[in-house]
Amino acid sequence: MTDTVASVADWPIWHDQNPGRTFSQWLKACVADDWHTVTHHPFTDAWGKAAVPDRNLKNYLIQDHRFIDRFVALLAGAVSRAPTLPDRIPACQFLALLTGPENTYFERSLDALGVTEQERREMPDWDVTSAFKDLMRTAMESNDYASMLAVLAVAEGTYLGWADRVHNEIESHPKEFWYAEWLDLHIGTYFESVVAFLNDQLDKTGPTLDDAARANCLSCFRKATELEVRFFDTAWSTQN
Repeated sequence: MTDTVASVADWPIWHDQNPGRTFSQWLKACVADDWHTVTHHPFTDAWGKAAVPDRNLKNYLIQDHRFIDRFVALLAGAVSRAPTLPDRIPACQFLALLTGPENTYFERSLDALGVTEQERREMPDWDVTSAFKDLMRTAMESNDYASMLAVLAVAEGTYLGWADRVHNEIESHPKEFWYAEWLDLHIGTYFESVVAFLNDQLDKTGPTLDDAARANCLSCFRKATELEVRFFDTAWSTQN
């Protein structure tokens, strides 16, 4: 992939060489290969075609549902650290979607697919699920706004990237609601505004960071993107 950046020290140089480009764009350039892998993963192609094997589909939904609690806590932490009320409002509004339509989407989908409460409860976390939850908790407990934003921006930005691509490439929307609604939750004007908000907050915050804080922000962004790749790899792997 082009535009790959080697280290955090390249930010001032990259910015000088790319006038008009932003801090969030620099972060994505730093992880360009992994970002492309996430947004073009075969698991996502199968999702758009409603062709994820049954066991993989159920396991993915069980595991992904487990992120909501940590994600809500992380987003609420970011709300508490945002500099002004206008900076808090979009995140507060997104919290309502996460704890409402997105949470109930998982419940309805798992019910419709016949996944019992016992199966949901007893299935152990994948290693990558545990690692991602740990990253979200660490970012939240750091009380560092830039680190929180970095993880949030990857989680939502990669999903917009793959869902929008798949939506534009498929001939027709999947008929099964567990496929169709998951796409719908991650495309369109509102979700685009959420991702734009997170990137805008990074663009305002990033250039004010010192070298150490900027390195930590990049580390969180890079780790989150790596985990997104691992999560799709695991979801797509042969499962019993």
